[in-house]
Amino acid sequence: MKNIRLFRTKKEYEDFVFGEVFTELLIRDNPFYRNLIQLIIDSKAPVFYYQSDESEHANFSGYYNFELIRETYENKTLRSMYFLHDFTHLLFYYPYDMTSVSEEEFSDAVTLAEYTASNETEIFIHYRIPELREKVFQDRRIFFDILKERETPQPPIQAMFQVRKIIIETDSLDSLFFTKPEDAQIRDTFKSYTGSNSWCKERYQASIKLKNPHEYSYKFFTPLNYERTITVYQSTAGEAEYQRNILLNIRLLCMILGMENPPETFEECFEKLPLLEGKIMFPKK
Repeated sequence: MKNIRLFRTKKEYEDFVFGEVFTELLIRDNPFYRNLIQLIIDSKAPVFYYQSDESEHANFSGYYNFELIRETYENKTLRSMYFLHDFTHLLFYYPYDMTSVSEEEFSDAVTLAEYTASNETEIFIHYRIPELREKVFQDRRIFFDILKERETPQPPIQAMFQVRKIIIETDSLDSLFFTKPEDAQIRDTFKSYTGSNSWCKERYQASIKLKNPHEYSYKFFTPLNYERTITVYQSTAGEAEYQRNILLNIRLLCMILGMENPPETFEECFEKLPLLEGKIMFPKK
């Protein structure tokens, strides 16, 4: 981790998120997605940082409210979609206290969040912002194209979750959806998600040793209620909530890194920054 970005005020943080992170206006100014972004700002205030080690590219630090600023995206639309995918993940339950869940329960929670976030940012986003399809993946077909060709209206979230689950985990729906030769790539992309089980096992074993995980509690939603919550969301969070979330996030990072004397106040978070530079969250062994 390097160049960890901390901001003294919530306004400075919001200006950064809306001005430098979500730079695609179609996403940033869409009422639904602007509410989603604001809700995550208010409830978790993820901390942004730059990569200092190769392993950070796929260590899923977003689960711990630390958001990697990937410098590999030259297309601002795809970059905004990447951040939106991670922000959508942050809506859902992720256990920090592994002593309170089994390995299977942990894997189920991760899978639920991944399937739902992927549906939102790969399929529903094109229903919510029809103009977006022209700006991304122009050289390939995506699952939304199959639905659009069949004039399928926006599916219910729970129904689409079941469709994704069945496609990834079985072959039962393959003959229904993937009827053209060019659909093979879409099918193969879906099937590739089955590789998350080994990651869940490794992360569960690494996390079960963490100290005082019960301290870290954040608001979360479910696939059944997040859409209606976001649709009507109005921000009421102020500086106190922002400072609490930043303090909680930095303390969580210190716990993961095994560092003694985590910050006790918002101001101490800034004092700890030099000690966090160059550290790696869950380094590969």
